Amino acid sequence: MRYSAILFDVGDTLIGPRERFGSAYSRVFGEQGVELPPERFERAIRETWAAVAREIPPGVDRYGYHRGGEEAFWLRFAQASLARASDGEHPESIARSAVEALRDHFATPAAWRVYPDTVPVLRELREAGFRLGVVSNWDSRLPRVLDMLELTRYFDSIGVSHLEGLEKPAPEFFLRVLSRLDVAPERALHIGDVPELDLAGARAAGIDARLVDRHARLAPTHDALPDLTTLPTLARR
Repeated sequence: MRYSAILFDVGDTLIGPRERFGSAYSRVFGEQGVELPPERFERAIRETWAAVAREIPPGVDRYGYHRGGEEAFWLRFAQASLARASDGEHPESIARSAVEALRDHFATPAAWRVYPDTVPVLRELREAGFRLGVVSNWDSRLPRVLDMLELTRYFDSIGVSHLEGLEKPAPEFFLRVLSRLDVAPERALHIGDVPELDLAGARAAGIDARLVDRHARLAPTHDALPDLTTLPTLARR
């Protein structure tokens, strides 16, 4: 086989949220007395992520960029999203209470669904002898989430950006995980969903990469997989 190892992104590749992020924010902030429709939060969250991407250089750990670590990051994120959704400022105490509830929610298995093809594909790849790893831009809670979703067992190494201190598309992130797998870059394939992070980062590290597009968002030129079903066949070629 050409490949010895397969690396995976997590969000929108292996798992996805059970409810839209805007719905979760609308529900939790509603409990704090701020009633706003999910659609407004959905737009505001996208705009806030875009602002984070503009502020923080590519490859730099977003959760460690400012003082206060990931807790402070999520507080700023919740405050900014609320301000954009409501077109105004609110007391920090509202965002602080809401972000605690949101972090608790997204640290539970009830917040996430494992895509139906994920486990069968991971199991087939393991049985075929591939070494499997995770390369994910996520905060420190990801290992716990993967444990609760019973996915940890399929991976030989799990790379989490905040725990590594750098993010995709930094080539070093990919290479660290491969080093722990004891596999050379030319013997690895990475699967993710974001061209600028997964495709660009893996290829900069000398790793082959393919995109998966579960929500039909990417241009046809990316030749993305609709899901992971055909991955074992592709990996064996």
